[in-house]
Amino acid sequence: MAEQTTSSNSYSRHAAVWAALVVLAQLGGALSPTTAQESTTSAAPTSNQGRQVSLSDQLTAGLKATTKGDKAFIAQVVNLVEEGKLPRKLVDGTFLWARERAARKSRSRELRPMVYFRPALVLRAKRIGVKL
Repeated sequence: MAEQTTSSNSYSRHAAVWAALVVLAQLGGALSPTTAQESTTSAAPTSNQGRQVSLSDQLTAGLKATTKGDKAFIAQVVNLVEEGKLPRKLVDGTFLWARERAARKSRSRELRPMVYFRPALVLRAKRIGVKL
């Protein structure tokens, strides 16, 4: 019986990992294509899209960044995106994943999305040769 429980737990872990990979892949493909050179500070309204929010404001509010360290990290990310060194699509995908991950966590231990965003973005940026 213990052997069956162990294999069941192993299967559950593998299924959870695959589900997470599928979600990350879908997030990457579902985002509208943008270029890293796009202006991220534009707040001008457009006729059919509504008001645009700057990347800095999006990350600060959406990730519930409260500490000086959080805000400094966001400023560094925005700077790298504006310089074209860090793709906006990578930042947006990580942003959406972190918000979803924080929403799915246990209610007894509610964490800010920033807790997931920072290490995930550091890892993803490292894979493309960008140091954060």
